Amino acid sequence: MDRFLFIFGLIIFAFCLIFFVMNFIGEYDAMILFGTLFGMLNASIAMGVSDILRELKSKK
Repeated sequence: MDRFLFIFGLIIFAFCLIFFVMNFIGEYDAMILFGTLFGMLNASIAMGVSDILRELKSKK
């Protein structure tokens, strides 16, 4: 589960980062900007939870 969360978070973070950069290069749309920011936040939380799960698993 921890690997899945890390890979999921990494893919979503990269996808949102691409759209974040495209938002500044192309037309500025506030809704897309907030969507990418919340997507990157969600991906960061998923990667953090995967790290916590990995640490808990290694202590058993």
